[in-house]
Amino acid sequence: MRGAIITPQDVEQGLYEGNPLAALIEGFCLAPAAGGDLESRPVIHVQLRPEVTLSAVEADRLARLCQQGVRRRLAATGRDAGAPAEECPAVQELAIVLHPYGTGPFAAVGEDG
Repeated sequence: MRGAIITPQDVEQGLYEGNPLAALIEGFCLAPAAGGDLESRPVIHVQLRPEVTLSAVEADRLARLCQQGVRRRLAATGRDAGAPAEECPAVQELAIVLHPYGTGPFAAVGEDG
């Protein structure tokens, strides 16, 4: 099996380091999504801060900056399971999904029982 090893630390550093829009990010979670070839692909869900509302253009820019940062971080670490990170399909298809505060996978965070 070949693929990049993606750690939460790599994702965090990729999202925040050198990202001029990092202050808009409240948090993130990493989840797999099944691809058409039955291999899982990483999806990084990014929660925006409570006061943040983005236009479609701003959201696209933030998502691209996050994706580029995580890819750059993975390429720099060189941790993989058989293939360079930049050649790994999972890294090439890395998806960033932005969520307003408290929505998507972050909706249940902080709720009681």
